[in-house]
This record gives sequence, structure tokens and C-alpha cells, in this order.
Amino acid sequence: MSSHCNPFLRSPISLFALILACSLGSGCAGTHPGRPARGPVAFEIEPWEYRGREGRQVTTEHYTIYTTIADEYLLAALTELLESSLEYYQQLVPPLLSPQKKMDVYLFASRPEWIHFTRAFTGPRAKQFLRVRHGGYSEQGVSVIQYTAHQTSFPLMAHEGFHQYLFHYVNPRVPAWLNEGLAVVCEGQRWKGTRITAFDPWHNPRRRNELAEALVRKKTYPLRELLETHAGEVLARSRLKVSTYYGQLWALSLFLREGQDGKYAERFDRMLRSLAPEELDRHARAAHIWSDDETFHPGSALFRNFIGDDLESIEREYVEFMRQKVLGAH
Repeated sequence: MSSHCNPFLRSPISLFALILACSLGSGCAGTHPGRPARGPVAFEIEPWEYRGREGRQVTTEHYTIYTTIADEYLLAALTELLESSLEYYQQLVPPLLSPQKKMDVYLFASRPEWIHFTRAFTGPRAKQFLRVRHGGYSEQGVSVIQYTAHQTSFPLMAHEGFHQYLFHYVNPRVPAWLNEGLAVVCEGQRWKGTRITAFDPWHNPRRRNELAEALVRKKTYPLRELLETHAGEVLARSRLKVSTYYGQLWALSLFLREGQDGKYAERFDRMLRSLAPEELDRHARAAHIWSDDETFHPGSALFRNFIGDDLESIEREYVEFMRQKVLGAH
């Protein structure tokens, strides 16, 4: 297979894309560390077919992407996004495992293709996944995305890619509030033309606006419910309930990093370094032993163990943080 230096070339065989290296850093000082600039992303493109439609198999160092999108310029930007996102994930949560295979991503150009694949891939559970409004999920370490537009699909891919990263590199059973909260943090991206220049957790107008709506309507989740609710349960609820859930988890992750002048930042970092399966379970059960809860909820137990046991006081600080940062209230 021949290699090329121009991602615009329409070769159906393979490419070596010279994507300009981006300098990824935090768009909000002190929120999350950046990463040093790296070299260009190497990838190859080969023919692939889905239900008789010509597609592409794109291979990078860490990913195998199966897609019905033909635009190689878009595919080049996609490889930059995925490999850059992986580096960002590793900064957020240190890897504990070393996968022996590349991670699989399926990216479909149309909703019918995405629906057909989802029904075949998820079987009896397909109904749950088909509730996803924007066409994206991660299941058993595989990401499945329906492409709609750059500004919506790329944040979605970074979100689902984080779930995929935890499955392969850390622990597939991280509590939902932490798993989803950090995934939403990864949505915030800044682009210049077709190049990603930064991951900026605060640059997420969709989540900010949806959370603002919930705050104004006084329709937010209590902290305890947020910690004990699974994302799969939320999908069956109203649009406002779904958007509020993800918006609050976005704000909760940022609160634990920045709120109260960084009061909880060290505790939060310690939690993120303690996500190995046995260690995570041990910490959660240790907190449950000393609680008054009759039912064991890993999510809230882990939170109490690392962040604090006084959920009422923490919730007041958290609500104040949301109102200040999202509504500008004082």
C-alpha cells in the first residue's frame, strides 16, 4: 500500500496524513493540565463495506475506525480528534491497563445505518440505545456514532471515547456520575478551521444552556439522586430531565476540581487515581459500613469516601457554584 502526504488526495487505499500538531492545553487556567505538542498523526485508509455501501477502514496507532463517510479530509480531522482525545483522557484519569488491541469505532453517515447496526450489535438491549437522540453510545468498549455535523458529532465522539477509554484502560465499572461527568468534560473543544487547538471543559455552550434552563426552572436533581442514578435510567425520561442530568454532572466534575477555591481538588484527584476495580470497590464499601444507608450505592459511597460525608453542606456549595458559573448569580 502506498503512502501519501496530502489528506485531500482521494486515494481509496491508504494515507499518511500530515496533520499539523496542535498544542492542547486547558482553556480555563487550573482546570485540567494540557499536553505537550506531538508529531503528526499517522493513519491508513483501506476499503470497507457496510450493507453494500462503500466505506472506509481507518487505522491509527490506537484506533480502528469503520465508517461510511467518504470525505477523507473529514477522516483526517477525525484521526486527530481521536488520538488527541486519548492523550487528554490519560491526563484526566491515569491508565491502569495496557490493551493489546486497538479500540473500535463505528461512524455512520446516516441514521438508518446507525439504527441497523445498533439493532444487530446490541440485540435485546437495542431499544434502550435507540432512545439516544443524537446517535452515539459506547458498548462493551466499542463506540458507535451517527455523524450529523462537526460541531455536534466531534464532541459526542470525545464523550463516548472517554467511556471507551475507561473500559479498555482503567475499569469498565466506574460509577455513572463520575463516568458520565468526566465524559461531558471531554466534550469541550476549541477548533481553528479543521484543527483542534484545545480541550476546554468550560467551552460547552450546549451543556451550559441546558443547565441554565434547569436552574431557572428549579428542576435540578438533588446531589444524592445524581450520585445514585444510572445514565440508562435517565434516557427514558423527558428531554429536560436527560439534559439536566448531563449538565449537572458536567458542573459537578468542574466543581470538584475548582469549587470553593479548590477545596475538593486534591480529594478528587485521589479518587481518580483509585479506580482500579478492587480498590474502587474497597473504598466504596468502607464508606457504606459507616453510613446509615440500608442499601449499598457504589456511586454515593465512593463520593462520601473521597469527597466528604456531609452531602447537605457539599450540595449547598455545589448549587452555589452552578448558579455563579452558569447564571452569573452572586
